[in-house]
Amino acid sequence: MNISFFNQNIYWIFFSIIVICVIIGITANKFLPYFLRSSFYVLGYYWLAALSYFIIFIIIFNIIVFLNKIIHFSKNLISANFVFSNLFIICVVIVTITLLIYGTFNAKKLKIKTYNVNIPKNETILKELNIVMISDIHISNIDDKRQNKIINVINNLNPDIVFIVGDILDDIIPFVEYKMMDDFHKINSKYGVYACLGNHDYLNGDLSYMIDKLNESKINVLRDSVVEIAHSFYIIGREDKSYEMISKQKRIKLSNIVERINSKLPIIMLDHQPIDIPEAEDAGIDLQLSGHTHKGQFFPFNFITNKLFKVHYGYLRTGRLQVVVSCGAGTWGPPIRIGSTSEVVNIIVKFQK
Repeated sequence: MNISFFNQNIYWIFFSIIVICVIIGITANKFLPYFLRSSFYVLGYYWLAALSYFIIFIIIFNIIVFLNKIIHFSKNLISANFVFSNLFIICVVIVTITLLIYGTFNAKKLKIKTYNVNIPKNETILKELNIVMISDIHISNIDDKRQNKIINVINNLNPDIVFIVGDILDDIIPFVEYKMMDDFHKINSKYGVYACLGNHDYLNGDLSYMIDKLNESKINVLRDSVVEIAHSFYIIGREDKSYEMISKQKRIKLSNIVERINSKLPIIMLDHQPIDIPEAEDAGIDLQLSGHTHKGQFFPFNFITNKLFKVHYGYLRTGRLQVVVSCGAGTWGPPIRIGSTSEVVNIIVKFQK
């Protein structure tokens, strides 16, 4: 797109500066103060979001030009002085800025999504279980106060148990340095807090150190392991599928995990990515809780996640297995949401035939 007032050299200088901002924000944890790290992160990631929309609008522009050459709906669509091009780019900038502002405020809103689920197993002594589930908090340099809002919403729901379904941390340093661990001590639930890991959690360097810090936060991390709660139901926490690329080892077969448990009791599984659903169904899982997709986080990526996953958001039932996928309580990259919302999931489970 040839735009008369647009100097390509200025563009590439500006583009390079923004890319450098992202790199500095990621690598400068040890020598930059917090507010500078946070500023670099935010500036860089907002530019990535803006660039996504610029590309979309450029494609639209070229489609219009191409169609005009075929259909000839306007002889003067692109005049000699490129008036149309100039007006188009001005509109693109205005619309993009508007979308980013809207997306920022929308991402800060935290909604409660409620599901009512029936698991027909009355061997348990429980009649009902009030679950609160969150995923994809992505604690990092961008918004270190977000978890406080999430925790307040959790406590207001008076949960029996809390599940965190992966992608808890993008950066372990602010989590420890700013004592964010103490915030999670404030979660009130009858049976505690249990979590599985997500693909981002493995990128924090020393994995054992990170898990120790999560455990200090009273978050019980399950890694291809199972725990029985109050002689009433089981929780399975899966190693994330991405760990296979890191460790060069396959995660434990689900059938090997469930063979050690009483299948007459309800089985709830935490698996960060909503994948391997047939395996979960064959293994007799009653309820699978997942996240990861963010429901695309911002348009048009929701169309991509919808194609990639059998269920990228919401509820799915296949046979006896029920699956709930959250779009996440936080954001990754650009702190915006367009076409999705940040949410805390409340699942009311009844155990009756």
